[in-house]
Amino acid sequence: MTSDLSKQAYKFAKELQETLNGTVCQHVRIAAVLRPRSAAGPVFTLGHGLSATNPTQPTAFPLRIDNKKPRAWMNLSFQVRLDDEVDFLTVHSSYCGIFTDEALETCLLHWDYEREKEKYTSAHVQVYGTSPALELLNRNTDQKRSLDKLHIPVGGKRFRPCIEDVIEFLITERLADGREGWEKRVEEGRNRYRRGQLLATMRRNPDVVKEFLDGLDKDE
Repeated sequence: MTSDLSKQAYKFAKELQETLNGTVCQHVRIAAVLRPRSAAGPVFTLGHGLSATNPTQPTAFPLRIDNKKPRAWMNLSFQVRLDDEVDFLTVHSSYCGIFTDEALETCLLHWDYEREKEKYTSAHVQVYGTSPALELLNRNTDQKRSLDKLHIPVGGKRFRPCIEDVIEFLITERLADGREGWEKRVEEGRNRYRRGQLLATMRRNPDVVKEFLDGLDKDE
């Protein structure tokens, strides 16, 4: 089982690495390292700066396509395992944060996914900053929270953003420079991700698939 998991985890890490280095980065290495024993069974961590001596804490990498001083840094982490049928790779949790410094002291925003989260939506984004509207809303409650403590839903387990969505955001909002041809690589990766999510949705919802196929038969 661990052998199958490792092959799929390494493949996913390679895809992430190629996507990043083909769009907003250079020389970034994404490793897949088996975590210490966990309740979820064998789990690999994917991220930059991981090794056998550091299997759980990825390090930040600069968002730049040349040797100029970077304006932003990314911290990326995926926890992956095999699904309940021990067939397909599934993301147990993920994190992608955008920072202005390598020390990760000043954050712009981060996307999170935590499977089967109970207190708030599993897939969400948290934005750092101030909000006059939130300050007014805080006046009417005892539980005052800053903007970065709000978990804003982003598509749920199946339709959450992928790394390609983050890359497109960074480039189009001029937070990072993109390599020539980045659009093609982003579209290819996004299509691959969405196809995988669609297949997973179909496996979990065979009744919906049957309903769709029955509808096609009626149309004919």
